[in-house]
Amino acid sequence: MPLSSLLYRSRATVAALVRSDGIAGRLVVAWLAFTVLLGGYWLQLDHSHTALVSQAESLTRLRALQTAHALALHTGALFRKLDYLSLHLGEHWLKEGPQGARDALVRAHLALPEDALVGIDVADAEGRLLYSTVGERLPLELERYGIADFGHFRVHLEGDKGLFIGQPYRGRMTGAWIVPFSRALVEEGRLRGVIVLSVSVAHLTRALRELYPGTSDVAALVLDDGHFLAHSNRTAGAIGRSVPSDRPYLLDRVALQGNFDATAPLDGVERYYAWHRVAGFPVVAALGLSKADALAPVRGTIRDNRLRSGLGSLLLLAAALLISLLWRRHARQGEELGRARRRLEKLVGHFPGMAYQFLLRADGSTSMPYCSPGVRELYGVGPEGLQDSAMRLFERVHADDLDRLRDSILRSAANLAPWRCEFRVRGEGDRLRWLLGEANPERTPEGDTLWHGYVHDITERQVAAQQLRESEARLRQAVDAVRDGLWSWDLARDRIALDERILEMLDRPELGSEMCFDDFCALVHPADRQRQDAMLRAVPSATPDAPVAGDLRLRAASGRWVWIHARGSVVETDAQGGPRRLVGTFSDITARVAATQLRRALLDHSAAAIAMLDADLDILEANSRAHEIFAPPSTPIGGLKLTDLALHEDQAIFIPQHYAALRAGGQVNIELPLRDNRGKKRWFDVHGVMLDPEDPDSDTVWTLVDISDKYRTRMALATERLRLKTVLERFPGGVLMEDQDGLISSVNRGFCELLGLAAAPDELIGLTHAALCERLGTERMGWLHRPDADLTAEKRATVEVEGVKGRTLEIDWLPIEHDGRRLGRVWLLRDVTERKERERRLAELAATDPLTGLPNRRSFLACLDAALDDARREPARGSALLMIDIDHFKHVNDTHGHPVGDEVLQHAARLIRGGLRQHDRAGRLGGEEFAVLLDDVDADTALTLAERLRRSVEAAPAATAAGAVSLTISLGLALVSGGDPARVLGDADAALYRAKRGGRNRVCVAVRTPG
Repeated sequence: MPLSSLLYRSRATVAALVRSDGIAGRLVVAWLAFTVLLGGYWLQLDHSHTALVSQAESLTRLRALQTAHALALHTGALFRKLDYLSLHLGEHWLKEGPQGARDALVRAHLALPEDALVGIDVADAEGRLLYSTVGERLPLELERYGIADFGHFRVHLEGDKGLFIGQPYRGRMTGAWIVPFSRALVEEGRLRGVIVLSVSVAHLTRALRELYPGTSDVAALVLDDGHFLAHSNRTAGAIGRSVPSDRPYLLDRVALQGNFDATAPLDGVERYYAWHRVAGFPVVAALGLSKADALAPVRGTIRDNRLRSGLGSLLLLAAALLISLLWRRHARQGEELGRARRRLEKLVGHFPGMAYQFLLRADGSTSMPYCSPGVRELYGVGPEGLQDSAMRLFERVHADDLDRLRDSILRSAANLAPWRCEFRVRGEGDRLRWLLGEANPERTPEGDTLWHGYVHDITERQVAAQQLRESEARLRQAVDAVRDGLWSWDLARDRIALDERILEMLDRPELGSEMCFDDFCALVHPADRQRQDAMLRAVPSATPDAPVAGDLRLRAASGRWVWIHARGSVVETDAQGGPRRLVGTFSDITARVAATQLRRALLDHSAAAIAMLDADLDILEANSRAHEIFAPPSTPIGGLKLTDLALHEDQAIFIPQHYAALRAGGQVNIELPLRDNRGKKRWFDVHGVMLDPEDPDSDTVWTLVDISDKYRTRMALATERLRLKTVLERFPGGVLMEDQDGLISSVNRGFCELLGLAAAPDELIGLTHAALCERLGTERMGWLHRPDADLTAEKRATVEVEGVKGRTLEIDWLPIEHDGRRLGRVWLLRDVTERKERERRLAELAATDPLTGLPNRRSFLACLDAALDDARREPARGSALLMIDIDHFKHVNDTHGHPVGDEVLQHAARLIRGGLRQHDRAGRLGGEEFAVLLDDVDADTALTLAERLRRSVEAAPAATAAGAVSLTISLGLALVSGGDPARVLGDADAALYRAKRGGRNRVCVAVRTPG
């Protein structure tokens, strides 16, 4: 029956039951609801049990690690005191001798707990006891108890001058187990003796037992070599033994602390272990918390919950009892948490970092109601005064992080959200540290915000993260450098992802970054598909951890087959442990395979001369090419000695010389001239290799390739390159050439000078285009544009740029091609500063009236066009045009001559230019006619400016060679309010005509008629 039909019938049955019997119907509904809720409750209960066990384990491991740190700090303090005592007592002994140092030795006993020191011994440089505090208490003959055979004495004979902690041993004089702390007594650079402080193992054991008096939880002190120094409850079985060699603190000598789970070999108890190295000493403080005891409350709780939940599921009345039991369980957990908190408070003073309370008052002031002593180490300030104000802490924060820190505090206070922030401070000794702070806020009844949290030093983690980023960058650069492609195969989706490098190998960008497995198989050579399928499917399924490797051929876009070497490994597995995702690389080995095939063909039909010689220079074997070139007429070359062939005039010298180089390096590759069997001199590329590089008398194989033509070509090429270099150095500008791979092949000194490069041209040869651009910097790198880098962009052949020292450079880019194949690029740089300056001066002359220096008619009309465009865009912005004519100027020319007339024109131009505002523009239209364009004016303002200009001209006669010449001007004014330039000029000219007809020396305003 379909589920929908079943649900429909169930609803219909319940509805009928409710209608017929309301109580029974409600009970059915209630039971149905109860069943659904009960099922959800049991699912949630099982999930909470799992989380509870995980939380208990995490807290136990954290508690163990914190306690181990506190134990390491306490042990370090004791060991530093012993270090100081040994140094202090040794100095007394060397300065004052046995009698003077005796009181200091007695006081040393009093400086430590009563049973801490078993004795203090002093021995001479031969290990003979000179003094022992045990001998003060017991009638002993010290001569019988030398220490020359002990390791803590011998180590100082080898040069160790500092404090040395030896392995525990049973004292010869007392019979008690002791730990020796020894120090060399050195005077004037010579070893005078050794002082030994013997610390009681029993004292160390009692100190550990006070921390964990029971037998389930243990604490121990262990030397770096694994030997126990003390054990909280198994001292008898531990002393003289070592911890298992697989302990993390023995495997990783760099790590400072850590956790691990293990079963103790001493008592077979499974524990959560934590360890911490004692700073400055080769000792590890370790402790283990019984796994059974740590999880007993939780597992008991889980067992009780299941039982009580089962009873509650059968009887609703048991719900009250279940709540009661859950409350009792919660109370027990709270009590346990309280005990743990009190223990944590006792140890927090010894923890790294700082526990604290931070108060932000409503008025913005701050304080630290509580902070642990770690504040001094982290911030370099003491806790004194922080209860009143926390500003001293903020003063230690790095200036770049202060605003971010304050913003994060304010956001946390506003939303009562957990606070977390990483920031830098100047700690103790002004050392810059990275800190991580975490806290949870709460609102106080007074409206303030109080955080409870913890701050610890993450400087090492930040350094490690930076190193990791640098390592990843180097890995990416390495992958790019070897030109490998990356692939990823998702077996669950049966899709393969290929990166751009692989698509570039195949010249198939259309494939995209991902394809299904079958499409990928279609690219594989038919002869390789079975091997490829076995490599990618069968191998990972059988051994998921084994790497994938193999060679196959893929079809490129051109139809050719590209040989690929594929490598990879499984990086993700499914629930059954099978491979789910593989990641690896594709390497293009087409050239290598071709070379291998070529070498195979050369061995069969080699054009090179190949010969095998023994240590006595006897020719064991030689191919036909060697016989053809070097064998004497009618004489087989096999069986001859190399010295029988007249190969070189100095062969008595060069043969032993090259053989010595071959034996030293295992192979030799040289080019040298040899005579053939006809006495003709030929150049050969000679490669020699030893069949057994480890045997200097092994046979050698020599391959000689006739490179006579190549040698002559190379010499000719070198000559041509020298000629090219000479031409480049004489080129009047800069030249840069790159080959088809983008590497610089030629550059001259002019290029370096024009671009301001401090490097010599030879230093740039072989650099990539990107490396050169990096030297040039951001601004200049854009000058060397490569149009061929973007096939869709316009290929500009020439650009002009403003270079260094104010020079203008013209840069030409030219591709080097042959038969349609790109062979490289060339840039030609020329300094065109003088040419551009000449062009600028010519353009300025073309737009300026040569007599008056004002813009000429064409230049002024261009300004008028621009003003009309502005008027159309901004009608509210007014402009006006003045047409000006010098009155009776023809009379001046006729009376005084044209030179005086030119002086009058120049004088009028100066007056007009001087009477205008800064942004107004004047021009000479021709003859005695001038024009002025007034910006940002209305009709009244324009008229006022025109009258002021008229009066200034009238009041200033022109000083000429013929004397003072008085002059006046007539002006026509027209507003510029749109339209075409011809109409505006016509309006102004009409107004000027009316001014001249009205008697001259006046201003007339144009009246525009509609239309």
